[in-house]
Amino acid sequence: MRAALVYLSITALATPPIWSQDAGPPPLGRQLITVETLREAGVCRLSDILALVDGWDISTINGFTWEASPRGLSSFGRPTWAVMLDGQPVDLDIFAVRSLDRLPVSLGQIDSIVILSTPAVQNGQFVEGGLIRIHSRRPGRGLSIQAHVATASETGDPGPYAFTDRATPNVDRVGSDVSGHVFYGGSRAYAAVGALWREHFVTNRSIRERNRDISIDEHPIIKQAAASLQAGWEIGGGRHELYLGHSRIRDYYFLKPFGREVPVESPFTQIGLGGTLRLSGVTGLRYRAVYSINQLDQHRNSLDLDFDWQLSRWRAELEASHVCSSHRFVLGAGLTGTSAETGYPLSDDGYTTVSLYGELMYRPRLTMSQSLAFLLTSNGGDLGVKTALAHRRRFGRQHAVEAVLSYFERIPEEDGRIWYWLERGYAFLSDNGVEVVNEGGLGKARTVAGDARWMIRFNRDVSARLGAYYRQMSGLSLEDQRFEFEPSSQSFAGPVRLVANRRGQIAGGEIAVSWALREVDLHLFYRLQDVVSGDQLFKRTWRTVPRQRLRITALYRPWESVSLWGMLQYRSATRWADYREAAVQTGGVYSQEVDGAVTLDLAAQKWFWERRLRLHLLFRNVLNDAVPYHPIGAAYGLTFMVQAEVLLDGL
Repeated sequence: MRAALVYLSITALATPPIWSQDAGPPPLGRQLITVETLREAGVCRLSDILALVDGWDISTINGFTWEASPRGLSSFGRPTWAVMLDGQPVDLDIFAVRSLDRLPVSLGQIDSIVILSTPAVQNGQFVEGGLIRIHSRRPGRGLSIQAHVATASETGDPGPYAFTDRATPNVDRVGSDVSGHVFYGGSRAYAAVGALWREHFVTNRSIRERNRDISIDEHPIIKQAAASLQAGWEIGGGRHELYLGHSRIRDYYFLKPFGREVPVESPFTQIGLGGTLRLSGVTGLRYRAVYSINQLDQHRNSLDLDFDWQLSRWRAELEASHVCSSHRFVLGAGLTGTSAETGYPLSDDGYTTVSLYGELMYRPRLTMSQSLAFLLTSNGGDLGVKTALAHRRRFGRQHAVEAVLSYFERIPEEDGRIWYWLERGYAFLSDNGVEVVNEGGLGKARTVAGDARWMIRFNRDVSARLGAYYRQMSGLSLEDQRFEFEPSSQSFAGPVRLVANRRGQIAGGEIAVSWALREVDLHLFYRLQDVVSGDQLFKRTWRTVPRQRLRITALYRPWESVSLWGMLQYRSATRWADYREAAVQTGGVYSQEVDGAVTLDLAAQKWFWERRLRLHLLFRNVLNDAVPYHPIGAAYGLTFMVQAEVLLDGL
């Protein structure tokens, strides 16, 4: 660690000093997705956003819970990305399974989304792999009402009744999704109240077979009900914001070490308060206080499986900032408390971590800047050091370069996987027949990362970006599991080992080209990454992430009220060695290989009634080749979705 910190210090002195706000190209790893882009692309659920993010790989088993891997380890390892809502961190994890759709936020509440894919300190959190920063809509003066409804069908799919006596050709649906919001804005305050309801039919035959004997539901359906309240006000020269949200999902929760889905009731609650106080023209204070509860409650099932799990977490942070024309300085401190409630006897049911963080940005002139950010985390024993050095420079109006060098450590309390609690007595896996072997436990993981980008703007309409990144990881604790197929339950089981002190290196390169031609906007993104070195378990884990990914999006607006959108994607094949034995046992019904896939999505949108009514039609996977994302997950063919939205502003 000391050597890495010395290297950072030398680099800080040896490299010349964010280009200015009018420079055009966005900062390294930053992607802005506006609400108009979300509408034109047919985004209905928050998880749909992941398919639009440059360089992030995604996977799913049931089509409702999507996992993302932004230059990190396997999607089913510890997530290396974070979620923030209006600057407040959102803790959605349950044993390191992070589902965006658990957040009680719908499309009507969103103004824009900013994606960061580079290590940095953001609002008191160190973002290792990526950040989804959701900015809520701020209503104008008066009363506004928004309502949205969507439903979809997978054409040619047998539907939920195909395996019953009432079999029909196709009655499959994705949805319906219904949401509504009421906004009120005044001169110095605003408020927004929203609610949503979602249904997701689990129709894939393999998933249904795994859950046929365990679930008491005749036809498995994932259901969600959620409500939220947001308010903001200005007083005493400061701005303050309050958020209350509650979501409850009847889910088929997949926990990889267990090897199958478990019917659960999964409530999520969050309350947060944050704001700013201006002390002078250049100095201010910012505060954040967040409390969240994540639960895995029992949904009745024939095996009486019950996670019996509740995790509560509170955060409190206070930071001071000083900003002037040539520099910006931020210094803050935070406390985070985590506690677990379960019927299993735990040797330790919680922990508290203390953090100290800061950032210094120096900009001697408009065309160059350099920043150094750090975050120290301690649980009273272990200390985790995280730091990132960023250098940015613009050459004229056409060229810009960026480089970010970072080093970060992760203490066991920051891991989030079930293994932390297994070590303290949580015995769900062993009580339900899973052989658990912990070889070394969770230790301190370390990563050295480098990111670089060069942007060139050929003219007002065409720009390109070249990028490269490198990750050196050590002290990793990786899961080693060999599933066998159980014909009686149509599920998978096998011993699971946690192997400590794994290490490896990865590197990747990417290119992006944007072209605006009158009414047509084109965007191309290609990424190639691979393992440079590492032990066998590290390499095996990385094979679950595609080496290559290509995405081309096109948007055509022939008139102001009409838009046509398309997205062509390619992802290379992946290998999931955990299912090798199961593939042999099932004679190829299941496979450890997930083939590469090409998909094409097309959409059309029309506004009516002076942009108060919007109708949208989306066709996903027009090529209609079955596309799985996981060896035991659903394969999706051509699906069409219809959406309608009503916006009534200034009532």
